[in-house]
Amino acid sequence: MNARSFISISMFMFIAILVLSGIVIEVGEAIYEGESQIPAAALSCMHIVTAAHVISGICFAILSIFHIKKNWSVMKNHLKMKNARISKEVLFACALSAAVLFLAVLAGLLID
Repeated sequence: MNARSFISISMFMFIAILVLSGIVIEVGEAIYEGESQIPAAALSCMHIVTAAHVISGICFAILSIFHIKKNWSVMKNHLKMKNARISKEVLFACALSAAVLFLAVLAGLLID
């Protein structure tokens, strides 16, 4: 079995579960927001989806560590400075991450 392929495919499957369960959790919270009585079936379903979300997140984090370990030499080449300059890919990845964090902080301020 090819460990690198297994890790990559597993990470893809867990991120798909994380995205879908996150959407279901958000939609479920929006539907039942402010209601004092939530149907037992809906509550049970939300507990299952939330558990799947949390377990998938833990598995994804663990697999990410193995992914980094298996691909460390390739990642070093991506981060390596060529002619004392940081690559465009690293700059764009950092900019995208900063934009997502900024939007999360902004959304948090607007919600509160």
